[in-house]
Amino acid sequence: MQRKQPRRLIAAVVLMALSGLAAIIGMTAEPGKVLFWFITVIFILSVLWVTFEMLRIRHNTLRYFSRMNRALKETLYNAPEHMPVSVAILDARHEIIWYNESFFVNVADGEEMYGQSLQEVVPLRVEAIEEGSFSEIERLGRNFRVSRTRYERHGTTAELLCFQDITSYVRLRKQYMDTRPCVLMIVVDNYEDLFNGARQSERASVMASLEVLFDRFLDGTDSVFCHLDEDRFMVLTAAVHVLEMERAHFPLLDEARKIAVNGSNLTLSVGVGRSGDNLAQNEHFAQQSLDMALGRGGDQVAIKTEEGFTFYGGVSKGIEHRSKARNRAVARDLRALMMRCRHVYIMGHRASDLDAVGAAVGVCFIAEQTGIPYNIVIRQETSLAKILVDRIQTEMPDVMIDPEYARAVITAEDLVVIVDTFSKDIVEDVELYRMAKHVVVIDHHRQMVNYLDNTTLKLHDPHASSAAELVAGMIQYFDWRDQMPQFCAEALLAGIMLDTKNFVMQTGVHTFEVAAYLRERGADPTAVKTLFAGSMEAYRQRSKLVAEAELHDRFAITVEEEQVPDIQIIASQTADELLGIEHVDASFVIFPRGELSCISARSLGAMNVQVVMERLGGGGHQTMAATQLRDCTVTELRARLIAVLDQLGEEAEAPAETPQEEAN
Repeated sequence: MQRKQPRRLIAAVVLMALSGLAAIIGMTAEPGKVLFWFITVIFILSVLWVTFEMLRIRHNTLRYFSRMNRALKETLYNAPEHMPVSVAILDARHEIIWYNESFFVNVADGEEMYGQSLQEVVPLRVEAIEEGSFSEIERLGRNFRVSRTRYERHGTTAELLCFQDITSYVRLRKQYMDTRPCVLMIVVDNYEDLFNGARQSERASVMASLEVLFDRFLDGTDSVFCHLDEDRFMVLTAAVHVLEMERAHFPLLDEARKIAVNGSNLTLSVGVGRSGDNLAQNEHFAQQSLDMALGRGGDQVAIKTEEGFTFYGGVSKGIEHRSKARNRAVARDLRALMMRCRHVYIMGHRASDLDAVGAAVGVCFIAEQTGIPYNIVIRQETSLAKILVDRIQTEMPDVMIDPEYARAVITAEDLVVIVDTFSKDIVEDVELYRMAKHVVVIDHHRQMVNYLDNTTLKLHDPHASSAAELVAGMIQYFDWRDQMPQFCAEALLAGIMLDTKNFVMQTGVHTFEVAAYLRERGADPTAVKTLFAGSMEAYRQRSKLVAEAELHDRFAITVEEEQVPDIQIIASQTADELLGIEHVDASFVIFPRGELSCISARSLGAMNVQVVMERLGGGGHQTMAATQLRDCTVTELRARLIAVLDQLGEEAEAPAETPQEEAN
């Protein structure tokens, strides 16, 4: 009927138009004529008809909108109740005041929830969801994406929460993440040294045992295992299997240590790449991770992640490198690199100690014999080796310069040699490092995450006792090895004695060989001992810290709350002295230095203090490590240290988590 109304209206309008036209024509006729009146009547009727049709259409239109409005109201009222998305409305106190059928079934599990707090139903903080964003939760075996809309009306506040079921998407995402390809690069630590002198049959037996271990390790994982070399292997596997290995804390490391070779235990270093966009990138990340694991001393797993590196293992002391072919090659390359450069700048770490300064003096000797000008870049006012620095002023005048002057004169043709550190965070002057086109690093500390990466040449041996040992070892390979002056020999010997605690800690066969060479070159142990001399006030302060030390389990901890001159030297000496207490595996001295709160940590090898310091943002070596934090008091730092020690103790006592298959 409504469809015919426009047609009738059009017909009426047409009739009215024709009547009007006829009326105009008929006006020429006489008024008394029948034709005139007939046309006039028809015109009037057509006008009335048009008016009637317009009124009727208006009435029907209003009735149509009224029906549509009632239908929309019913739809708006019933749609939220029956829509497939779970919806709930909360009041200002986040109590549920309304929900639809889908929420009742899928989220509330068929229980009435009116008047209850939302947090009693689902593990969700409404305040944490910003408008326009969402949060993902798991409820009753299903996954939901929750969005929040807040509105106010007449002083009343309410919030609408929509729970979108994304279970299928989450399962698909998990399947994708679990099946992403990962790469594991595995190396037998110190392979040549380990099998030095071993019979071929013994080597074959050990490697066969290792392959059996790999087969058991990869059983049921659908992984690809291949040999890259005698001591190097690669594994391609899915990410889910790597996660299972992580949950179990990589038992492969512990099982490998049970394989004995020539009285030593076999150890492995593993690099894992899993966060790359493709297989090639993961292979690159795995190699980076392996380099990091080896740089930290081996016997551990390093995993490259989006945030940096994650480490497992690293509990053994490692095996000293008996073969020094690498050192000989670096010595040759260093001399060749110096000969191509215009000037050599040598620097250590901030607050340089005897090892850093002594190693720098040794590099100066190499540069002098090569015929290249050189300088030591050092902030003398902050150095901890003040007596040695004063002797350098006497023995080698004008050789020490400030970092600011070095930055002003360095060119692209110059060489920067960094000793006793591999970290960008503590190098003496990081700007000078960044300005240098050619950089050489000589260090013995275990590699940290923020390491010096753009190096032209590096000699990094975490099994060496000190940087001074590495430098002195290189000098032995030159023809002019016998021309070393006495002062240079004493500076190098002082560095070795500092880091070995007078040949007690971290010493190997090569350490004593180098010490014998330095002694042969005139190094006087008595003169070296004077470089360690301290003031009476420092001795009293050290005694005070030792007396105030407290035992926490098998750890000695002491705290200095006041600013004390030469506190870094005092703290390291105090930490060494605390190791002499019975049943103490590690010592920690906490002290303030300027705006920083610091820890000096030491151990005899029973505990890896580097791992402890890394948990607090620091690093170092297995037996010597440190950290420094801003915006933290020494009291707060002590509490954080104890928390880390307790956590490590719980991790050591707790059995490895058995991987379980997650619900699909």
